[in-house]
Amino acid sequence: MEKYKAIVFDMDGTVLDTLDELTKSLNYVFARHGLPSMTQKAIRPCLGFGYDGFIDKAAPQAPEALRRTMTKEFIAYYSARCQTTTFPYPGIPQVLGRLKAAGYHMAIVSNKGQGAVSELHDEYFKDFVDFSLGETPMYRKKPAPDMVWEALKRLGCAKEDAIYVGDSEVDKQTADNAGLDAALVTWGFRDRDVLVNAGAETICDSMDALYRAPELVCNFLEKILALKQERTMNVLQKNRKRGQDMEL
Repeated sequence: MEKYKAIVFDMDGTVLDTLDELTKSLNYVFARHGLPSMTQKAIRPCLGFGYDGFIDKAAPQAPEALRRTMTKEFIAYYSARCQTTTFPYPGIPQVLGRLKAAGYHMAIVSNKGQGAVSELHDEYFKDFVDFSLGETPMYRKKPAPDMVWEALKRLGCAKEDAIYVGDSEVDKQTADNAGLDAALVTWGFRDRDVLVNAGAETICDSMDALYRAPELVCNFLEKILALKQERTMNVLQKNRKRGQDMEL
């Protein structure tokens, strides 16, 4: 199996630790409307669905009109502070640097708004990653494949030659919808059992595993291919033997 040529990363929870600032921004908005604050642990499952989806999952009982008002307030507050307590996960810059040196082309796609994505890309990833795409009216949010396909187009890479790396069931669905092989990391917004239940074939528990993600995905697929070939051979042998027995 040939080596992959490109890697498409999710941003929040995969390469960037945004949980503290997202929590503070949400609780600021909630306080303005008399809603109880939420802990980081409670917020984690609400992330990965874009701004509207975040508010919808964090305040499902609030009226629709109030949720849309809070979305606008959240975007304004968060966008002005998105770098305050946000940093790449420890080891991420080094891994991205090694992947770039190894010849991989890389892009980031995020359900976060393009303004914040561009700001964070320029601050933390411009030396390693070719570009970062965020939510705009041009593309449907993940798990729709639009942003991934646009990233591959800009990278000049076929989907068969790329893998997708994320941290949630949304990312697994995105990879599946885009036709990419995937690896999911465990230091982000979902627990490991959620990733397993989402059907993740390759799970990275460490930065070393993340660096080796293309190799790990490739090895997994080779094992699956070998098993399929073995099963096919077994079926052919059984059919051949059955045919010989019938002749006797």
